[in-house]
Amino acid sequence: MTANHAATHAMTQNGTSLQRGRASLIALWLTQVALALMFLMAGGSKLAGVPAMISLFEALGLGQWFRYVTGVIEVTSGILLLVPSAAIYGALLLVPTMLGAIVVNLFVVPASPVAPLLLLLAAAAVAWARRDQLRVS
Repeated sequence: MTANHAATHAMTQNGTSLQRGRASLIALWLTQVALALMFLMAGGSKLAGVPAMISLFEALGLGQWFRYVTGVIEVTSGILLLVPSAAIYGALLLVPTMLGAIVVNLFVVPASPVAPLLLLLAAAAVAWARRDQLRVS
């Protein structure tokens, strides 16, 4: 391989990596924005007292204070997902929240756990992709 050919090959490899990196970043941001919108709406409906949310939390038996706490967590997570330096924290906040939703859907309120499972996987993927943003002092 000549030096010129090697340089061209390296540039092609680097260009491919750059395109792949750009595509990954776009996919990450699309996931974050979709999650943010879903949780801003879900948390907002809890905080606004949508009748279906009131009924759901009555069925849980923990009281309406838990609806407010869950709504605040979801809205906060949604906002954090839209802030580049804070997205990791929004995603990490959603992981236990969605684990709780899965448990509730399986054992308390008869509902499919598929939606919270998919949201859990998306939040975990964002957390994994943003893991280098965690600050360890």
